[in-house]
This record gives sequence, C-alpha cells and structure tokens, in this order.
Amino acid sequence: MRDSDQQLVDVVLRRADADESLDEETRMLILAALESEDSLRDAIGAERTAERPESSDLSDAMQDREPVGAFIDEISVAGFRGIGNRAVLDLYPAPGLTVVSGRNGSGKSSFSEAFEYAISGSSYRWRNKKNAKVWTRSWRNLHRPVPCELRVRLAVEDQGAVTIGVDWAGDSLDDSSVWVQRRGEKRIPGVESLGWQAAVELYRPILSYDELGGLFEEGPSVLYDALAKLLGLEQIADAENRLGTELRFRKQARTDATAAARNLKSALAGSDDERAALALKQISRSGDLVTVTKLATGSNTGGSDGVLNQLRAIAALTIPPRDVIEARVAAVRSAVAALAEQSDAVVGAVQQRQTILMAALQYHSSHGDGPCPVCGEGQLTGEWHSRIETELASEKERITEYHDRKQRVAAAQRDLITVVNSVGAVRSVADVALETLGAFEQAQKSWRNGPDDAAALATHVEQSHAALEEASAVLKTEAENELGQREDEWAPLATDLMAWVKLEKQARASDPVVKLIDNARTWVKNNAATLRNERLAPIAEKSAHIWGVLRQESNVELGSVTLTGSGTQRRVELEAQVDGAPAGALGVMSQGELHALSLALFLPRAASPASPFRFIVLDDPIQAMDPSKVEGFVRVVEELAQTRQVIVFSHDDRLASAIRQLGVTARVVEVARGSQSSVAVTNAQSPALRFVSDARALAKDPDVPEDVKRRVLPGLCRLAIEAAARDVFYTRQHQAGAARETSEAEWSDARSVPAALALALKGDRDADISGWRSAKPWRSKSMGIAGGGVHRGMFGDPADAVADLQRTVDDVLSA
Repeated sequence: MRDSDQQLVDVVLRRADADESLDEETRMLILAALESEDSLRDAIGAERTAERPESSDLSDAMQDREPVGAFIDEISVAGFRGIGNRAVLDLYPAPGLTVVSGRNGSGKSSFSEAFEYAISGSSYRWRNKKNAKVWTRSWRNLHRPVPCELRVRLAVEDQGAVTIGVDWAGDSLDDSSVWVQRRGEKRIPGVESLGWQAAVELYRPILSYDELGGLFEEGPSVLYDALAKLLGLEQIADAENRLGTELRFRKQARTDATAAARNLKSALAGSDDERAALALKQISRSGDLVTVTKLATGSNTGGSDGVLNQLRAIAALTIPPRDVIEARVAAVRSAVAALAEQSDAVVGAVQQRQTILMAALQYHSSHGDGPCPVCGEGQLTGEWHSRIETELASEKERITEYHDRKQRVAAAQRDLITVVNSVGAVRSVADVALETLGAFEQAQKSWRNGPDDAAALATHVEQSHAALEEASAVLKTEAENELGQREDEWAPLATDLMAWVKLEKQARASDPVVKLIDNARTWVKNNAATLRNERLAPIAEKSAHIWGVLRQESNVELGSVTLTGSGTQRRVELEAQVDGAPAGALGVMSQGELHALSLALFLPRAASPASPFRFIVLDDPIQAMDPSKVEGFVRVVEELAQTRQVIVFSHDDRLASAIRQLGVTARVVEVARGSQSSVAVTNAQSPALRFVSDARALAKDPDVPEDVKRRVLPGLCRLAIEAAARDVFYTRQHQAGAARETSEAEWSDARSVPAALALALKGDRDADISGWRSAKPWRSKSMGIAGGGVHRGMFGDPADAVADLQRTVDDVLSA
C-alpha cells in the first residue's frame, strides 16, 4: 500500500475508533472497503474474532519519504501524428526547467502526445474531444507512416536507463505492442512492471491545455472527480461504492423474500383452504418456517378435526375384506354346528340326575348299605356305589365338552362382532357435501344391527358385507376426489410457500450482514466530506500559494477549496474574494484565470513527494493567460524546477521572453517542421550557452567600459563552465540510476571549477584533468580566466576570451 493510502487508512481508523457508536465488526468492514472488493468480501465472511489492522503510526518523515523516481532522458518518435521520419527530443534528466518551443504545427505537441501515450496508454485530447474519432483516426503520420514507433528513455533512480517502447504493425491505434526494457536486460511486454498505472492517474504528471480547460467546462462533477483522483480520495469513493454495491447485492435476498411474501399473502387470503389461514399467520420475518414447511409438504394440516384430516380419514377407511369375513363366519358356523350335536335338554337331565346320584352316594357313604331312600326298592351297596361313581365321571366329561363348545360359539361370535365393529363411524365434514355418505351410513347401520343368535349373525354379516363394501368404496372415492381437488388447488400455494421459505432463509442469513454493511456505508458517507477535506487541506494550501504567484495583477484572491456532495450532486466549492468581497471563484474568473486556477489546483499533486515521477510535463499551459499571468507562471515553474524536471511545450513566444526578462535559468529547445513531416529539434539555449551568450553580448557592448568587462567576464566564464559541467554530471548520474540526493551532495562538494569539471568528466571531483585541460589551448585559457580571473580580472581581448569559452563549453557538453 502506498504511504498516501496508508495515511488515509490511518485517518479513517482513528476516526472510527473515536466513534463509540461503531462496533468492531463495522469498523472492520469500513477498513476492508477502503482496501479492495475482495478484502470487503473476505471481511464479511470473516470470523468475528478476526484481528483489525492497527494504525501504521508512520512518522511524518516516513510519510513524506520520496519513492524511487524517474526523469525523462529522451523522447523519440517516428511515423506518429505530425512526425514522419524519426525525430529525437533530448532532455536533461535532472531537476530544471526546459521549454520546448515551436509554432503551431511544428510537431512539438506530437512529442507531448507520444510521451503521454507511452506513459499512460492514451491521450486526454483523444479521450475527451468531441471529435475524438477524428483524432484517433489520424494518429499515424500521413507522409511517413512506417515505421510507427515511440521510445521514451527514462533515467530511473537505482535502476539506470529504462526505455518504454510502443510499436505499431497494424492500422488500429489499439493494435500496438508496448514494452519496457532496462539497460542490459530483455524487453518485458507491457508497462505493468513499472508499477505506474495508478500513479499516472493519481499524480497526473502530464497536463495539457485541453485538460486544464476541460476541468471547468465539463460540469462540476468532472472537476470533483479530477481532484478526488489526484488527491487519492477515490479510495473513499471506492469504499462507499464497494459498500453500496455489496449492500445492494446482500439486500436482494430480503427484497426478493419481501416481494414473494407480499404476493403470497394475497394468494393465501383468497384461498378457502384451512392451511392458507394457518400459513398466513407465519408469513413474516418472525414466522415459524418449520410450520410453514409442514403446511406446504402436507405433514401439518391444521389438527385432527380439520377438513383435510377428516377427508383423509374417510379416504383411508378400511372395510374387512371378504376372506376375513368368510373366515369369521365359518368359525361361527363351525362352533354352532359342534354345539348342536349335544342337546341342551339332554345335558340338563344329565345334570339333574348327577345331582340326585351325588346325594345318594353321599347318603350311602354316611349310612352304609341299605334300601334306596328314594324308591325304597333298590339296594344301595358297595358295588352300586362304585358303578355309579364311574357313570358320573363319564357324564361329567360330556357336560364339560358341552360347555367348551358353547364357549367356542361365544368366542367366534365375539370375533365376528369385533370385525363388524372395526368399521368406525364416519362423521360429516363441515362445508363438504359428501353425497354418498348417507348410503354408507345406512349400509353401516345395517351391518352393525345384526341378530343376537350366532348363526343368524353370521348369515347377516355375510349377506350385508357386500353392500357395506360397495358403499364404502363409493364414499372413499368421493372423499379422495374432494381431497385431490383441494390438493390441486393447494399445490401452487404449497410451491410458493416453499419458494418463500427458501428466500426467507436466505434473507434471514443476510439480514445481520446487511445491517453491518448499511451501518458501515452510512458512516463512510457521513464522514466522507470531512475526510476528503482533511486530505485536501494541504493541497489547497499549496494551491493558494501557487495562485498567489500566478494571479499577479488579478483582483481575485483564492479562498477555501472544499469537496461537497455525493453522487450526481458532487461538486467543488471554490471560495474567493474580489477586492475583499466574498464571491464564488468560478463566476468571477476570466478564461486565463481559470487556466491558471487549474494549474494552481493540480500542480501541487503533480509535485507531491510521494509521486514516482520526478518530471512535470505541461503542454501549452499559457495560451489563454495575459502577460502578467505568464510571468507568474514562470515564477511557479522556476520554483517547481528546484526539485522537479519541468518540461513546458509552448508555441507562445511570451514564455521565452518572460524567462529571459526574469533571468530564470532554463533550457530552450526549438522544434521545427519541414516538408514531408520532417521534424528537427535544436538546442536553442541551455544555461551554459546562455551564459556564453551573455558574455558575448557584454564583450561586444561598446557602452560597457573595458575595466568592467574585464571584471565581469571571468564570472560569466565560471558560470558557463560550471553550468556545462553540471549538465554533464547530472545527465550521467541519472542515466546511471544514481539517487538525486546523492548527486546533489556530490555536486555541492565540488567547490571549484576544476573540481566541477573533474566530477563531470571523471566522476570524481579529485580526479586529475590536466590532460584534458592541456589537450586544447582554449581550455587552459578559459579555465584560467574562470579561476584566478574572478579575483584579479582578466587580461587579453574579451572577444577572444568569449570565443575560447564557447569552444570550452562545447567540449564539456559533448564529453
């Protein structure tokens, strides 16, 4: 994570920790949403015990630490836009100001667009122009379309030279081959290895006239988005959008369940099925889903006395099958037949005889032999006693068998009655007119009302069984039909109930998560404005400083800069004062002032210490400015050039004039276009050559006294040689990948002309350069004037001294 992003996370973390209304889970979601979509989803599914990341507690020094950066060393273009044959724009890969000058149509903007395309893969002019199709169709040069290629050589700290290449073989703008190559290594497809894709949009090191003007012309949200993106504030917007997207996704389950419940309630209310009323009570967020499921599947139909259960009972009615009846009837008849073999009268007489004989035996046992006390004729003897006992025992067995047979008849009759009674009574069903119920009840009544006699009962049951069986079958069919009709009517509702149960389960699982996400999103939305403007404050302060330099004679004083609103209502509020009176900035500014304001707003971010780009490229930034604003612009870029490589493409001569008039150190490169899109680049003026020009002008000026010339020229000689040495030294250092701080420290230690030249030519300020110095006579002369001449003045002809200086500077620059 970038330091700037970490700072924002720290701010959010501290603010969230201070908010006692937030629980830990909501804080986790907020931080995850700031990170990425995947992090948010992971956090939503994470355990409650997941650890929350702590604040990084980066020190200010760590937060302001500059990352490894890059300078532009060279831009070469062939077959692209206004450039035909290969043209090369050599640049000074170190902090400083370079002006690339040329008339409209000279090809200078082709270099700018080529560079922007190589770095970002696009061009603002092509993306945003209303006639973008025309621009994107005319990207290949008309005169020399082949080869069509771009090369941007960068001097990257700690890496050395890195080249970005773009080649086209086809006719489509998108049909390009992009690659990166580090010195001594193979080409790597794409520019992803540089890791600059996000930084290009975040820091916008390339700004054109079109882009500066478009910020205020394309609506308030465009300026808002541009500022938010440049400030890294899109992280907040992304977090809110991620939470919003996830919230909509997670709420869909509840939305679907609610919609299904609404439709289901309407359908249930219109149903006469008893289950509908029961289900209707449960269709809510707190409803019993188990009960609803049972109602839908038929395992719960509302109680035993319900219509459906009564119909099911009738449909399940069973009549003893004929084989069972026949078996029971046969058992009764068999028992009756066995009993009929022994007459009741005979058995009764035998029992009476046994009673008399038992009394006689007892009498004999008591009184002994003698005449029979009943008839008086027979004799009761011992032989008689034995014979009678034997007869009585035999008769007792007959009586026992008789009683057993009688009990078997009763048991068989009871079994038959049990079968008869197994057919339960059928009650009428409320609100259901069963037409065959009466016939069944009549048949059952007849079936039950049999005679008491076992044999007659058997005959009755046997004869009435068929009628009962037929009546039962008809009744069951009618009940089944009624049930089927009701189930057919219920089936769609049952399906809808099960569908709702499924949706409601999903919704109930999502409800707690939805609440968390909604709380997190609400918090981010409510705190976004404060967070944005806290992050914006230091940039706004720098913008105010730049505007103060740029505005020069303008009466408009820039006040606060704030981001307000959200969604389609997002906008930037720019407060200003005109002659001390408050006013909205945009309403009182001229076109030139608006362009200057755009620069004031966006240059601070382009020059951010966190940017990996040590360069700022501005394409035609002053064409709408009045002369005073141009001078202010020069002062601004002069200040930026202390730590940044500032490259300004301009066709406006006022820029070069202002640079000369203000005495600002700058390199001026001229671009000229010949026939057949032939573009030539010439070094019109570098700091070293400018000092040479100043020395030449001084030497030729007849109004300057000779003694003054002899005192001043040595200083100009020294400045020219040191400037040339500085150019060579910094160029070599950055091409070798040396850190800027290291180069600046080494250069600061080179306190004399020989030390500066030794550092430039040999890479060591203590190196011996006497051989180089004595190789050409003009070198010794120039170094002598630049050395001792500064203190004692120069001798000889000033014109000759300037000629020697020109050659010496040329030698140093070409070394």
